[in-house]
Amino acid sequence: MRKEVAKVTGAARTADAPGRGSDRASVGALLVYALAVAFVVAAPVLRRLYLPPGSRYQAGTAANSHLSDAAAVDELVIAPPFHTSQPERTPHISRTWGIVGGVGVNVVTVNPKAENVKVVLGLAQGTVLSQNRFGREDFGPMVRRLKPRVAINGTYFNLRNNEPVGALVMEGRLIYDGLSSGVLMVSEEGQVWIEYHQGKFGRNLGWARNIRTAVGAGPMLLQNGKVALRPRDEGFGDPSLFALARRSAVGVTAEGKLLLVTVETPISLNKLAFIMLRLGAVNAMALDGGGSTALYSNGQFISLPGRPLTNLILVYD
Repeated sequence: MRKEVAKVTGAARTADAPGRGSDRASVGALLVYALAVAFVVAAPVLRRLYLPPGSRYQAGTAANSHLSDAAAVDELVIAPPFHTSQPERTPHISRTWGIVGGVGVNVVTVNPKAENVKVVLGLAQGTVLSQNRFGREDFGPMVRRLKPRVAINGTYFNLRNNEPVGALVMEGRLIYDGLSSGVLMVSEEGQVWIEYHQGKFGRNLGWARNIRTAVGAGPMLLQNGKVALRPRDEGFGDPSLFALARRSAVGVTAEGKLLLVTVETPISLNKLAFIMLRLGAVNAMALDGGGSTALYSNGQFISLPGRPLTNLILVYD
């Protein structure tokens, strides 16, 4: 009986003070409003604090500006904010062909630190990064759409869903965190280097050192001027990689020049490593090869792939 009285008494007390509930609701609404205002004001500051340095870009600005969201990066797939300013190739980019190790080798040498020279990532039409979707595009139409001075195929990709294998950084944003071994990185100032990264690229904060562009592929061919070929240790097991095949590779010389290389004659990875060494590279890695081998330079298609591609390394001057 006492419990019932207590319940009734408590209910009566609540009913006697109908204004308290509405007052509390008003206070709650004010608190929610204050928190919302605080979040809107603090969001830009928090974004600057917690995004990696390479991601502090604003969408829709000049070519040397970074992007802050995937939807803004989507715009670069269709119309990158770069262009080749000179009708003819500048002295900062040269192309040669020669016999190295008994096979013909196509070499494009780039001075990435020169004025107006940009080394960037190009993605196939149909790619929608905000939806994590990658497209494929024939090499010719892709080059004509992006209008670079030089283009070479980039990282490996899944033939079923087009997803890249290696990590990709575009305009300072890590757009795909793939399993990479060798990673080509390009800074805002045009410095280029190739490093070995084990596992997921994004787990290594080294990529965020003012990096504008990065392409992960592999296996590593050279490290510090020496052959460093260990594909199985780096996680490569596809038998086609170890067979004789057309090859693409990228290297960096002691002077910081970028070497973009294709070999049409089917060769082994070991031969490719020694070719890069003969060309003067200090660090080098293989790119996707075989049917993906592609090279374009100054209006000429040097190496044509046998299938549509998902990504390219592009050079503008």
